[in-house]
Amino acid sequence: MSNEFLGKYHLWACNESRKQLEKLTDEEFSNNFGPIIGSIRDKVEHIILAIEFCFCRITDDTSTPEKLVERIKNMSKIELLKHWKQRDKEISNGLQKATKKAIIIERMDESSFVMNLDDFYLQYILHTVYHRGQLNYCLKALNKERIEADYLYFFDELNIQEDT
Repeated sequence: MSNEFLGKYHLWACNESRKQLEKLTDEEFSNNFGPIIGSIRDKVEHIILAIEFCFCRITDDTSTPEKLVERIKNMSKIELLKHWKQRDKEISNGLQKATKKAIIIERMDESSFVMNLDDFYLQYILHTVYHRGQLNYCLKALNKERIEADYLYFFDELNIQEDT
């Protein structure tokens, strides 16, 4: 698997997600499915917080988690989806540049470990795949069209575009 395709796939898959989420009313977007799964808004906020965490590590941003949470909690559905898309573009572009840069990851106990930046991007991408699955659960509960963003579908779409 090349970083180039992984970055492009990630952006494509999240765009497929956002297409489905844009169709939801604000009420559907915020509908709470219980204490275990929460709402679609909760999942989107979490995905964005994860990507912001990623960028804080990559850029040595000193934003506090509290400030990030406050900013994200005050965004509208449209602002959340737009911000998520912009950050995903940055992740995709960064991943396609393939670097051996190492970053330091701090643990909860204040110790740390070193990780390759490409692997850190991969952690975010895999984390997002997990949450897209949760989004599908919520969409199914709302009787809405689900997100079809398997890696295989990405290559199928690439092949279709090349044929035209």
